[in-house]
Amino acid sequence: MEYDYPINILLVDDRPENLMDLEAMLAEEQYHLVRAFSGEEALRCILKDEFALIVLDVDMPGMDSFETAKLIKLREQSKSIPIIFITAKDREMEHLFTGYSIGAIDYVVKPFIPLLLRSKIHGFVSMYVTSKKLQIQTELLHQRSHELEKTNKALMRSEAQARIIGETSMDTMVTFNNKGMILNLNPAAFRMFGFHEDELIGQSINKLLPMICESDDSFKVQEHYLVHKLIDVEPFRKDGTTFYGAIQIGKAIIDKKQIFACTISDITERKKAEQEMLKAKELAEQATRVKSEFLAVMSHEIRTPMNGIIGMTGLLLDSGLNQEQMEYAEIVRKSSDALLHVINEILDFSKLESGKMELELIPLELLSLIEETFDLFIAITRSKQLHMEYTIDPRLPAYILSDVTRLRQVLINLVGNAVKFTATGSVHVYINLIGQQDNQTEIEFIVKDTGIGIASDQTIHLFKPFSQLDSSMSRIYGGTGLGLAICKTLVELMGGSIRNVQDMEIGATFIFTIRTEVF
Repeated sequence: MEYDYPINILLVDDRPENLMDLEAMLAEEQYHLVRAFSGEEALRCILKDEFALIVLDVDMPGMDSFETAKLIKLREQSKSIPIIFITAKDREMEHLFTGYSIGAIDYVVKPFIPLLLRSKIHGFVSMYVTSKKLQIQTELLHQRSHELEKTNKALMRSEAQARIIGETSMDTMVTFNNKGMILNLNPAAFRMFGFHEDELIGQSINKLLPMICESDDSFKVQEHYLVHKLIDVEPFRKDGTTFYGAIQIGKAIIDKKQIFACTISDITERKKAEQEMLKAKELAEQATRVKSEFLAVMSHEIRTPMNGIIGMTGLLLDSGLNQEQMEYAEIVRKSSDALLHVINEILDFSKLESGKMELELIPLELLSLIEETFDLFIAITRSKQLHMEYTIDPRLPAYILSDVTRLRQVLINLVGNAVKFTATGSVHVYINLIGQQDNQTEIEFIVKDTGIGIASDQTIHLFKPFSQLDSSMSRIYGGTGLGLAICKTLVELMGGSIRNVQDMEIGATFIFTIRTEVF
């Protein structure tokens, strides 16, 4: 016979040959036989495993079988284990009385009849198996009862929560059947629609939401209302007026009947806000168009005379003026250049702000780009005795596809700031390869100087339009405060980012990245 779990039988005898006889007799059975050569060893086995039966020889040295049996019966976990005593025939009556008094189940007298002992053991094992099954079934019953109790408590909590939500919700919650008949509503429905409860329960849902039905003849919810998302509608109140609403409908099968659940939200205020936002957006777009048109006109109207002034000043400087006249004309030229630079920055920023700026991708050589940028500052760096240096990562391709004008504009602005704010020392530009994927290349530009630096509490003002770190800056160094804001927008337009790095060294460090394609 096969069992779903091990049937442990403990055989206790101080003589190995007796144990071997017992094992041979039970060899055909599917039992797990455990040997013990003394009472002490038997107790250790009892503490470790669960046994269906104990076969215990009476005559053992040391702790005898009766003392062993007493200790087994004293233990709660083992007191119900049946014990069969095996005793010699000449001491049968003496042992019989003692054994039964301490809880023996049966006695077998030596020499025993194998078939008889085997049948006794099989009977006790059958009782153990039956008891085990009852124990398992009882445990399963307790477990299922516990699970059912937990489920009932969870269901009660869910029902209570659903009731609280339904009663306190500002939205209408309504259920109706497959014929469109309203089954239940929450208090919000009566406030939202102006009906009393008896005016809606049992009535058609068309009274509130006529638009969800496919036809007037037979009720069927239109499929596009069953998409599990909010849909804007205009429900009807009792007085015949409508309001802006959003509904969501779900369906379920309960007791083989189709039930619909619908949530209705009053979104009148949201719709009004959306309409006001739309009007504001249209006005803003109109203002932007007007500003763009104005800037386009002003770009031509301001730049044309400024270029004329600069050009004529250049001619005047070449016309053989005396020393005093040359000084006056040079002041006019420098002032005109400065004014044109300010105008260009304002117009560029306006274009970027309105989204009119577009990139023109053409092949450009990085080496030529950085050398041309440095050439613009040769005169001022020589006068200040500044050291200018650049380093290009040898892994970078010679040519890339990018907007050379805008990239040069960013470099000129950052290098120009470095030169402007550095009285002594150096300006260093590093161009590094960050990474390549497919045909895309990420390039990093680092502009580092040994100038006056930037205080850590002033960095929050960087990259903001018309922002100077210190009011005295504009008086000493000039500028509109637009340069870094323009750089930030241009760099982001080229798929990168820009930041200022604070370190313990003197000067300032600006890092920006761009994404480009290899040419």
